Amino acid sequence: MYQDYYGFSADPFRLSSRGDNLYLHDSFKRAMSYLLYAFHKGEGMVLITGKPGSGKTTLIDEVVAEASDSQMPITVVDCTNLAGADLLGLYLEALGVAAAPGSSNSRAVRETLSSMRQSKQPILILDDAHLLSAENLNKVHMLCNLKQQGVPLLQIVLVGQPALRETLLSPGYEQLHQRLVATCNIEALDMSETREYMLQKLRSVNWVNNPSIAESVYGAIYRSSLGVPRWIDLICSRMLLNAMASDRKFISLDDICEVIRDLIDEDLLPDQVRLSTKVA
Repeated sequence: MYQDYYGFSADPFRLSSRGDNLYLHDSFKRAMSYLLYAFHKGEGMVLITGKPGSGKTTLIDEVVAEASDSQMPITVVDCTNLAGADLLGLYLEALGVAAAPGSSNSRAVRETLSSMRQSKQPILILDDAHLLSAENLNKVHMLCNLKQQGVPLLQIVLVGQPALRETLLSPGYEQLHQRLVATCNIEALDMSETREYMLQKLRSVNWVNNPSIAESVYGAIYRSSLGVPRWIDLICSRMLLNAMASDRKFISLDDICEVIRDLIDEDLLPDQVRLSTKVA
């Protein structure tokens, strides 16, 4: 692969980012600080939204890693796995607990959380929470109401696409919305951030200007990715692959435009980009 060809220590544009490979732009840092604030506050819910590919899962991974140092009991539930199933049952499964015969899931959750709360407050992160059904959103409300001696038994974080915010603002969800103590939307990168994102990822794998990149390439990638990290990674990965295949040590504007045209032809870029042929 191109990482060996160019002498990189790893693939700079791999999907998962940690450590030096993680780019902390402003809205990402704000979302992370809100989550850590909520964890220590220990009450209410936090809502984190962002478009697909904006870095929500990366945020969860990073926060879980940071919180592990303080031994906070965090459970992440992927709401794509619900598909009509009971949220409480899936949560119990994630905790490795089964409801006793004749006992309801809600009672089992309460008893489990009461036991866990004696050490540190459990935290539940619901990823892809925009997929939650009305019934399971009511279960979220029920979980918010669980208390022991007036203290909430559980800290909840909802992470999902922007439609989730609209859902919580709609009639019927006022009480759930009132539980929010912080909300943040992870924004797309701007032009300058896109350039810094690319350079940080390249430098993290010992890139020493091989291949060198024309300054105009960054603008073309920004416009074609809409500043969304997932699309930036895809375009850059293909850019390096094509450069390797052509034995190039320099990537020009023409080179990146060729890559972007290929990705458009393959229907791999956002609709807004695919419907326009102007990439540079």
